[in-house]
Amino acid sequence: MALTKRNISFIDGYNVINKWSELKELSKVNLADARDKLIEELAEYKSLSGEEIVIVFDAYNLDRIKETVIEKYAMKIVFTKRFQTADSFIERQLAKIDTYNNIKVVTDDGAVQTQATSKGAIRVTALELRAELNTLRNKIKRKRKENFNQNFKTFPISDKVSDMLDKIREDLDDNN
Repeated sequence: MALTKRNISFIDGYNVINKWSELKELSKVNLADARDKLIEELAEYKSLSGEEIVIVFDAYNLDRIKETVIEKYAMKIVFTKRFQTADSFIERQLAKIDTYNNIKVVTDDGAVQTQATSKGAIRVTALELRAELNTLRNKIKRKRKENFNQNFKTFPISDKVSDMLDKIREDLDDNN
């Protein structure tokens, strides 16, 4: 039986929140809402990319005695224990995971990026992750449009009706 490589992404949650402008603004009003919004965005990323996602949030200054791991949207969400940073949690996980898997670390912390690459992981900044999510969304939009056009052309309709529908589609695209 052949082994299948797993694609696992470790994401420093607060680092991403502080780098994505809309989440940073939201965090100033309500940090829990910013966390929830990030989790929802990453759930979409997971569904589009097929990667296993582990989101890590610091509990450095909180009185949490041990780390807490919850599952939501088929992702692991980790709240570290007191005096543990997301960086140290991710570094510990990198040491545990075998090199057979494809590992991605999302952080803007230079030291963690260096350690990640030394362990054979891919390092991605928060803004690169945002760009990757937008690229995946755009691919899905293009694919839907292609499928629509393919299905549309299989119906026997007049050229006049076809032109009218094309015009409606263009108008809809312009409004989005």
